[in-house]
Amino acid sequence: MADYSPLQKAMAIAPKCSGFISFCSSSFIVFYVLRSPKRRGLVYHRLLLGMSISDFFGSLMCVLSTWPIPKGEAYLAAGTVGTCAAQGFFNQTAAFCTPTYNISLAIYYLLVIVKGWKEKRIAKVEKYLHALPILPGLGTGLAGLFLKLYNGAGWICWIAPGLPNHPDRHDPSYGVYRLAFLYAVAWFIICFLAMAMLTIYVSVLNQEKKLDKYLSTSMSKKKRTNSIKIRNQAFLYVGCMYMTWLFGSVFRMMQFAGKKPPPAIIVLFVLFFPLQGFFNMLVYFFPRICRKIEVGTPLTASFHDSKVASRLRMSNPFNFRRGNKDELKSSKVASAVTNSTIGNSTIGNSTTEEAVAERPMTEAAISNVSWCAPEGLLEEAPEEAPREGHTDSPGEFEKDPELVVEGMEKDAIDELVEISRA
Repeated sequence: MADYSPLQKAMAIAPKCSGFISFCSSSFIVFYVLRSPKRRGLVYHRLLLGMSISDFFGSLMCVLSTWPIPKGEAYLAAGTVGTCAAQGFFNQTAAFCTPTYNISLAIYYLLVIVKGWKEKRIAKVEKYLHALPILPGLGTGLAGLFLKLYNGAGWICWIAPGLPNHPDRHDPSYGVYRLAFLYAVAWFIICFLAMAMLTIYVSVLNQEKKLDKYLSTSMSKKKRTNSIKIRNQAFLYVGCMYMTWLFGSVFRMMQFAGKKPPPAIIVLFVLFFPLQGFFNMLVYFFPRICRKIEVGTPLTASFHDSKVASRLRMSNPFNFRRGNKDELKSSKVASAVTNSTIGNSTIGNSTTEEAVAERPMTEAAISNVSWCAPEGLLEEAPEEAPREGHTDSPGEFEKDPELVVEGMEKDAIDELVEISRA
């Protein structure tokens, strides 16, 4: 029996542990989405489902680690050339698909939060959001299989040199394939996610600034709640990608530069790389954990079904029902502002939107904003009677560009601002 070093043993055992954690995390997300017809019917959750299924296979390959490698070539190796090639295919496909699904989710956020797309409209482009990670992932996976690029890479089967054990499977350009098939894509994804999250944060911040002139002094502490939560969630979202790929990127860049990575970098690489599924679950449930701490809502319950939402529906004359075009749309804070302060009344015998925009907001108006605002703006304000001469029926001023906070769609901010429909 060959004598393996402590580093070789750590490279074989560490990914089994972290891969199992990620495997369980992805399995839970898959179960969580599939068990609910409501979640299955939403684009966001279907994208999350696709990413979790991809990571399910990727994590499973990490749990197997050295087992599929031909016997005698690594610690605990017990496989053949065929099992190694199979593991390499699933590893490459999942390693490409899982992070690329983050681009699809980021595009979803941009379209719905920034551009204001509705669920029906974005459902029409959903197939492209799934095709973006799946087709290139399968393409690179099959290409590596036909080019015989998959060999034992120390801790898993992936694109690796075939020498000295399999000269017939050796390709001197394996380093170029590693860069083109995975790492260049991963680095682009990290940069794209950072820019996308920054764009979303700036968009929401600008929309909040539009409402500043309508906020009273007593509400000054509440003005940036939405953007702050989006900022924190964006840091978590991008930070998890960095944690997954940081040590692997350092490891590969040192290899490309012809330098030998230190053992600590190698161990951290094989330990953190399989944790993508765990980080996905962390990002997904973090808003729910915050909501549990703040208002006592169960982690698996949606905001729409929470106790707070029930109390708001009882107190709010506009309620949360969807589908009726005559009712107030909960995704637009400004319509609540207009209906609370103006209704269908006139200002100086004028019903123009300009006249409405010039009227200052009252405390009662701010209170009613909270009933229909995203959860980050939600506070249990006291009930107040409508102003004399005003009604609570929706008015014509919902479209005022100075008042409408575009893109605050409940479906889109499910993850970023603690609003969960499912």
